[in-house]
Amino acid sequence: MKRKIYPMFFSVVLIICLVIGTLGNLMRYSGIAVLVVTLILFLMTYLFAGEVNRLSSKHVKWIVSIGLIAMFIGQIVILSVMPNTVYHDPYRVLSQADQMAAGHMTWGITYFWRYANNVPLAYFMSLWLKLTQLFHLSTNVAIHTLSLLVLDLFIVLSLRTIWQLSQRKSLLIGATAFFVLTPYAYTYYLQVFYSDLPSMLILLLIMRIIMQWPSKSPKKHLLTGIGLVFVSMLGMLLKSNIVVLVPALMILMFILWHKKLLKQSKLLLPTLLIIFGFGLSVPATHGIYQVSHFHTETKYEFPVSHWILMGANEQHKGMYSGNDVHRAILQPNKKVRQQYDLKEIPKRFEKLGVGGTLRLWVIKLGILLNVRDIQDWYNGGYRSAPTWYQQMAQPIRVIIILSYTAATIVLWFTLILRLLSWRPDFKNNQQVVAVLAIITSLGYLAFHTLLWEAETRYGQVILPLILFTLAAIPVPETERKRLFTKLRIVAVPSLITLCLVGLGFAIGLGHEHPKNTVIAAQRSQLSAQYQAKPFMLAPGKQMTEDVDLNGRANYFSAQVHAGSRIHVVLENRQTQQRYQMYRAGYVYRLHKTLQPGNYRIVMKNISQKNQAVDVTKTYHYQLSNHPLVMNEKKEKYASLVYTCLLRYKGGSTTNS
Repeated sequence: MKRKIYPMFFSVVLIICLVIGTLGNLMRYSGIAVLVVTLILFLMTYLFAGEVNRLSSKHVKWIVSIGLIAMFIGQIVILSVMPNTVYHDPYRVLSQADQMAAGHMTWGITYFWRYANNVPLAYFMSLWLKLTQLFHLSTNVAIHTLSLLVLDLFIVLSLRTIWQLSQRKSLLIGATAFFVLTPYAYTYYLQVFYSDLPSMLILLLIMRIIMQWPSKSPKKHLLTGIGLVFVSMLGMLLKSNIVVLVPALMILMFILWHKKLLKQSKLLLPTLLIIFGFGLSVPATHGIYQVSHFHTETKYEFPVSHWILMGANEQHKGMYSGNDVHRAILQPNKKVRQQYDLKEIPKRFEKLGVGGTLRLWVIKLGILLNVRDIQDWYNGGYRSAPTWYQQMAQPIRVIIILSYTAATIVLWFTLILRLLSWRPDFKNNQQVVAVLAIITSLGYLAFHTLLWEAETRYGQVILPLILFTLAAIPVPETERKRLFTKLRIVAVPSLITLCLVGLGFAIGLGHEHPKNTVIAAQRSQLSAQYQAKPFMLAPGKQMTEDVDLNGRANYFSAQVHAGSRIHVVLENRQTQQRYQMYRAGYVYRLHKTLQPGNYRIVMKNISQKNQAVDVTKTYHYQLSNHPLVMNEKKEKYASLVYTCLLRYKGGSTTNS
């Protein structure tokens, strides 16, 4: 058979997407620094590969094991010493799960009526919390344990898959370094439990099952098939965009049929099982609704067209649009919202024109593949980070950006080089599944680029597919020879150079472009927009909450409620100095230099009427380091909503 001259069409499209994603990550003030660190890191990995491949299997096992143990210790330290304040969607899901685990099957806010797709996630989390309550674990410990289990299982399974597919020591050590030495295992996926990480794990499991399917015996097919159906159903329940697997499988089967290899691939049965699993998610969803006492409300429900409308919003770059959401809320029901969307969507594309639409798609693709802000995803800041962190917050922030962005680009560029020289052998099952991973990756990117809204988190779902493809593609003979070129003399200095250059950029950029730092915060809340009920503070009564500031601050805000008027004071517990806070909308603010120490928020109703105050209260989830004192009673699982910052001139403030 004549060998193809050009790369596969889908490989070329993925290369273009990754190039756009790379350029998107090189924007903003740190672009040059990211580029320099990326080039040094790529050179270093290239030079080290030969030496790594010479290592014995025993040494490789030791390196991987020590790396994973060190990672696990680091994760425990971060969760113990630096708990963060989770806000927005993940908190609302966690709060509902905490409530259901306590036996209260009620839905007190409109959030789930608007976003019913998160009901199954809340239900499954409540089952986990019920299980851990048998061991007398708090919700905090239980949810951290769940994050650790899912995250570390994904990492270990990824490394195992990479080794099974490639048997390349350099790739295994490189992947270990990616997980252990970058923020991946220590920031968003560790600190915030949401549907993103389980979706990545499920994708990896599905790819592994399809890869191993032809080699299994008919007896094992039964158990494996049941597992594939269950995993597919679970994936659909947690995040429905996994449905892109179906067209990806159809495209792959068409290619195999055209090459007269469909029967040999044995792909038909697993495809049918995946589709069956997706189909089972419909009755499973209704079953979850029943056992959790949830019912839909068209008065609040958003139609699918709402997200398509936001995806075509040029002003917001196809991302979440508060204006579109507010306009949808004003509509009386789901049907009217859909009618409005279907009229408005063609108008937006007509206004954009062909050129504007293509430009918007490129921008959205760059957003999807932007990994720079992994630390900030759904993270409202640490509750009260230790002093050493506050002192080094700016360089650490830049190090997180540089390390994860550079490592991701190196991963992409390595894959791009493989794809340029790879000509798939469709008789090889491993390479067939690699093609499936590529097409599925493109499906995810196309879904959010061409159709849906875009967020930086959404593009991360292709990470397991990228790793799988990189491991499954054979190394070209020319590159394999170069990998074993002995360049130890240059490799070690390159590592030292990488560390020094990265540290230099971190200190320099952290000083030149400081970002407002959260000194202490409790930002978890159910939000008034979802009709969360505030606490009514009676006349003459007060509530207090202590806050630890481990660093110098110059801004403090405490959320009250729209239209409420109360007396709010921030008191220094050591000096007894009191600072009167002033009203600004629904919060009370203070612009004053605050030295490290223990402070107390005092809210007192000096009026003759009840005043509403936004209080976040859970059943077993501790929100802050100190309890909220209401009516002289300590509430361990209740807290005010507050934020303390060290603000810099020109720095952005993401909160009130």
